[in-house]
Amino acid sequence: MKLIIKSDNLIYLIIPINLTTNNKEITINKIKNIFLNYNKKYNFLEPGFYEVRVYNKKIIGTILLIEKIDTFEFSEEIDLRITMKDKIKVYLELIDKLDFPNYPKKIDIDNITYKEYLKLIEHSKLIINEKSSP
Repeated sequence: MKLIIKSDNLIYLIIPINLTTNNKEITINKIKNIFLNYNKKYNFLEPGFYEVRVYNKKIIGTILLIEKIDTFEFSEEIDLRITMKDKIKVYLELIDKLDFPNYPKKIDIDNITYKEYLKLIEHSKLIINEKSSP
């Protein structure tokens, strides 16, 4: 499962594996390669400079938050500045609370199991809150 969520100035790319390693440089290169391959396939970015913040969540995998900083008018290049972050809050917001009466409308994914996540994700909207990160 790969999920792309697009808003006005942000794009969230969610990959269901943990891409981090003990070596930060290897992790950044791995993320750049995967990211550029996704962009070739889905073509969701135009040439420009982007800041990419990387978060890992045990249940979800790797979350790439992509924010456009500048547009390149005379180049086809995509330049990425990747930073690794520690904390982010992710919630599932149930589309119809009646489908799952034993759960609250907004569910913190840190409080559920992987099996529950798989059951709920199809009936929920993903909410990513960066404000809780340092």
